[in-house]
Amino acid sequence: MGRFRSESARLRFFAAYDRALEAWPTRPSESDVATSYGTTHVLATGAGSATPIVLLPGLAVSAPSWFADAAALSEGRRVYAVDTIGDVGRSVQTARVRDGSDMASWLDEVLIALDLERVHLVGLSYGGWLTVNQAVRAPERLASVTAVDPVGAIGRPQWTFLAGIVPDSILASVAKSDRALHRLMRRLNNGSTPRQPLLDISVAGLRTFVGKQPFPKRLTDDELRRVRTPALLLFCERSPVNRAPRAVQRSCDLIEGATAEVVPDAGHMLPVEKPALFTDRVLDFVHEVDGRSRAATAR
Repeated sequence: MGRFRSESARLRFFAAYDRALEAWPTRPSESDVATSYGTTHVLATGAGSATPIVLLPGLAVSAPSWFADAAALSEGRRVYAVDTIGDVGRSVQTARVRDGSDMASWLDEVLIALDLERVHLVGLSYGGWLTVNQAVRAPERLASVTAVDPVGAIGRPQWTFLAGIVPDSILASVAKSDRALHRLMRRLNNGSTPRQPLLDISVAGLRTFVGKQPFPKRLTDDELRRVRTPALLLFCERSPVNRAPRAVQRSCDLIEGATAEVVPDAGHMLPVEKPALFTDRVLDFVHEVDGRSRAATAR
């Protein structure tokens, strides 16, 4: 199961976590909900009657990483950001999470515990994989899904990137080089060092925690054909984790009614790199979905 390397490592990460929370426009409320896999830590902000949004982060950064987007997304609605079970954060894992089915069960239990009957689910990177996985395996509570550069689910990585990161990966893990970690993150972030506090929480997350998440397994054609939830899939042109045009084509070919786009001149960390573009696109999509839902109910 996921664990901190030591008590001092846990305290180091929690300090970075709290600094990231200070970057939120309004400090979110915090709560813990019980699931079969352990307690899950949830941040919440905003108020209103619009369908809530639930945010799933990428690996090693946890829920506070949505600091650049929380204000826009929470206008007129409640927004929840979740610390993924098995990954670094304030969630505490107590049972193994073996595969995509377990992750879908965990997330469904989180939504039930929060008394959320219908949500717009938004995920980045590994969180994007979880988002598409949820649409395949447990879509009952989903009004829509938005996956931003989902790792593994639909597309394939650029192999030149994988080969190119080997030296820095070795330096980062064996020599504990933060400089190598920064270079790795620049590769993901369109050539620029991620802005603070994302940089600090990313380094702390990678340094302090042993994650035990299921591998983001590629979803089969038949699995993707089963998706009936309205889906927005954003693949970033300059991200190395997906071959964006091919991923868009596969999404459109297999997911009925999906909206799939290549985001021009964007790296993997789109919600922090281009927060206004990201939030505008997400809100346009969820407003459209909500409008269709209201029209159907009126009929």
